[in-house]
Amino acid sequence: MKRLIPLVLGAAVGFAGAALAQPAQVPDASQVQAVDYHYGLTLDVHKVIDITDNSDKTGVVPATITYLDSQGRLHKVNYLELGRANDGN
Repeated sequence: MKRLIPLVLGAAVGFAGAALAQPAQVPDASQVQAVDYHYGLTLDVHKVIDITDNSDKTGVVPATITYLDSQGRLHKVNYLELGRANDGN
């Protein structure tokens, strides 16, 4: 029985390594309909794929976050944010 333990552990590590070596398949973002954020909307953000870059804008501007939830499903949410450009003051 003790002879089987290294074999079982070796096989488990081999399978885990093979699973980790596979690149994550991200669904096509163009296939996902964006929803508008509203107060109380629950977000299950596991991995951020993309966020609108508003570093060159000032004032309140629209933005979109694209993310994967904990189940691997792709979501897009539109929201408003304050642009991060320096207005010179």
